[in-house]
Amino acid sequence: MLLFATALLAAANVSTAPAGDMPMINPAPEPSFCPETPMSLARRMGKQSPKAIPLSKLPPAQAFMAVDRRIAGCPAPLTMIQYRGGSRR
Repeated sequence: MLLFATALLAAANVSTAPAGDMPMINPAPEPSFCPETPMSLARRMGKQSPKAIPLSKLPPAQAFMAVDRRIAGCPAPLTMIQYRGGSRR
């Protein structure tokens, strides 16, 4: 029992440093002529310092398909509404 208590105290004293930012690796970089997508805008906004935005000021949510769709080398995200509506390219 004493060994368990000692091990528990030793584990509690270990200080862990916060994890750093995850490195971003883009396996398929997009050319500079590609139009902005919601993900590229979010990536750019994520580099800024965070600030609180009321939910009433945010745009409505959009559900995107979880596929890496590209047209002419540029990312072409497809929303669920477009997929159900049949407006696929």
